[in-house]
Formats: sequence, structure tokens, C-alpha cells
Amino acid sequence: MAISATIKGFFFDIGGVLVRVDASESIQKIADILEVTTLQVRQAMSPSLLTEYETGKVSGNEFYHHLLRNCHSAKSIDFEFFKYLWQDVLFPKEAEIAFLKKLMQVYPVWLLSNTNDFHYDLMVQNFEILKLVQGGVYSFIEGFMKPAPEIYLAALAKTSFKSEEIVFIDDLEINVQAARDLGFQTICYTDYDQMLNELQDLIPDFFEGLG
Repeated sequence: MAISATIKGFFFDIGGVLVRVDASESIQKIADILEVTTLQVRQAMSPSLLTEYETGKVSGNEFYHHLLRNCHSAKSIDFEFFKYLWQDVLFPKEAEIAFLKKLMQVYPVWLLSNTNDFHYDLMVQNFEILKLVQGGVYSFIEGFMKPAPEIYLAALAKTSFKSEEIVFIDDLEINVQAARDLGFQTICYTDYDQMLNELQDLIPDFFEGLG
């Protein structure tokens, strides 16, 4: 199968592209245990706290204690059960992952994700895709989150390619634009079919080889 002369590798976002993220049920369970509203739980997970967590400035244990304190509840929740609930928000997208496995037979693929230690631990244990890709760049390890340019440069350093030889796929336009500004070829994911249509324009030889 011929490889496009201009595209040499791929970086995929995880949440929103390869997995569906839905925290509503877990937030409801946390609220029920703490006897607070779901709004209180969501407010306790302030943007600043989530940013600190997903850039590795606070650990999962510290995040847990911050969230409990911010909920102002007289009740508590076991740490391990809280971790389980926090992990139980990721649901693999089977079609996207099946396609990714085909793509990896021809192109090197990496992951580039804003994530945290709880979710990373879960994915390492349960998501086969992490074992199959070339590697990954994760915000809580790098200390930067998309759309900060530093995390894209860390991703580029994982490869031997130029940015214009790499396709970055993410479901958020702000993240896609940041990569585009650094020279990456990009796709802003909205759904599976749209992603495939845009990829066909970038790597037509790959799709011809699929028959």
C-alpha cells in the first residue's frame, strides 16, 4: 500500500475522538453520596482546579481532597470509589478505533491528549490502543495542556518528521488551530464519516489500498 508523499504520521486526540466522554452519571453518583447537587459538584471542579490537575500540578489524591473540600459537604466518599467513578466516564468508539488499527498498519500513530493520572491509569489497563500506538503525549506528564504550543512541540519531538508532514486530529477547533499555527496538517473531528472524508483528501492512496 503506497503512502502519501506528504503525510508521514498522525497524532490523535483521545477524548471526543477515540472515546466518548460522559461524566453525567458519575457526577450524579458523587452528588448523591455527598448529599449535594450536581451543580455543586460541577462548581467544585472549577476550571482552575481541572487545569492544575490535567497539567500535573496536583495529583489525583490532591484533586480528590480539593473537590471534597469545595463541595462543602458533611459527608465523604471513599478515595478508591471516587477514583472508580472518575474513571467511569470514558467509552471507546469502536468504529474509530477499528479504523485507527488499519491506519497503524501503514503510518506511525501517536496520541496527544489533555488528561489526568486517573484516566491514564484506566486507559493503560483497559484500552488496547495505548499498547499499539507509537507512543503518546499527555498533558499531566508534560505540564502543558492543548492549546499551549509547548505540548505540540513536545509531540513533534517524539517524531523525526516536520510538522507539515503530520496530521493532527482533535474535536476542538481551538486545539486544531493551535496545531495549524505550528504547521501541522489538521482535521477538526465532528463525527466518524466527516473524519474519513477529510482523510481521503489527505491520504487518498491509503483508502485506495483499502479497496
